[in-house]
Amino acid sequence: MRMMNRNNLPTHRRGFTLTELLTVVAIIVLLIGTVTVAVGAATRKAQRTKTQFLLGSIASGLGQFQTDFGYLPPVLMARQGGETAGFRGFARDVTTVGQVPNLQQWYSYTTLADYLVGYGNRSEDGYGVRLGGSAGPGTKENPPFGIRAPGSDGAWGSVDAPQNAYAAFPGLYRARNPNRDANPIAVNGANWNSVGIEGRVYGPYLELTDEKLLGGLKGFDAQGNPIIVTNDQLDPNFDNYPKVLLDYWGTPISYYRAPYAGSDLRSELSNGSDGFVNLSDVFALRPWEFATGQELRGVADANGDEFTAASLKGAAFALFSRGPDRLFDRNARRDAQEFNKDNIVETGR
Repeated sequence: MRMMNRNNLPTHRRGFTLTELLTVVAIIVLLIGTVTVAVGAATRKAQRTKTQFLLGSIASGLGQFQTDFGYLPPVLMARQGGETAGFRGFARDVTTVGQVPNLQQWYSYTTLADYLVGYGNRSEDGYGVRLGGSAGPGTKENPPFGIRAPGSDGAWGSVDAPQNAYAAFPGLYRARNPNRDANPIAVNGANWNSVGIEGRVYGPYLELTDEKLLGGLKGFDAQGNPIIVTNDQLDPNFDNYPKVLLDYWGTPISYYRAPYAGSDLRSELSNGSDGFVNLSDVFALRPWEFATGQELRGVADANGDEFTAASLKGAAFALFSRGPDRLFDRNARRDAQEFNKDNIVETGR
């Protein structure tokens, strides 16, 4: 009988054991998780960088606006007797500090788009033809980006020359009267496209290269947070919503400015003691951390924290993004949930 050499026996490849397969899967999952975390961190960093650049561009636009007119734009928000949600004028009324509950709510979502870009028609800001309107004088002004001079009241006549029906409510959106006419055509009147207003066109002071940075303010939810829609959502009423500028997380950028007394945009508001009300006492604007020796004392927040920043004390305006978590706490600088930790703030003088 022929004997076979063991070295000549056919070999069989041994398969992976269950333990080896699980080890490989675990390594793959770990690698995917690491890459996902790295990509997410890089995305957040890019969004933060782009938002900071956007806030800087807005600040430059506000500086040029102030150079042109001698004052900063007013704070616009909803007022009693003004427009309601869903209308073009909603949240676009000129507001003073006395018309808000406290300084922590002294900010606007709509001011920046109204004044720096110029979303409006001739009866609103003196320039442009509203899309979808009937043809008439000034058709060449379409698209309606840019503004004509807001005037001495900074609000196209709504304060110092309001339309007759709103004389008792100066500053309302519907009271705007750019031409200071004795019998102006109402902002929402049928013949607004026939109003001819001459004069220099200013701006736009900001060029939006990404349409995702523009939102429509549809209203507010039960918690007071803005309800925003963008053009790509195909909301049929998008053109009629007041416009807001968005950060790179899709949240409206807030505009704060040093409080003014009454309707005089060049004035300062006394704090009743030894100075003037200023932005250093807006808690959400205060830094989460301070460099050594950079903190000042101000009004105590809900936690009794008085620390604030010198840059805010002397600021004429501030721009505010809630950051990647899209949340903030207006009542405290260092809130327990750390909502304010990622806030982004840009100030200007």
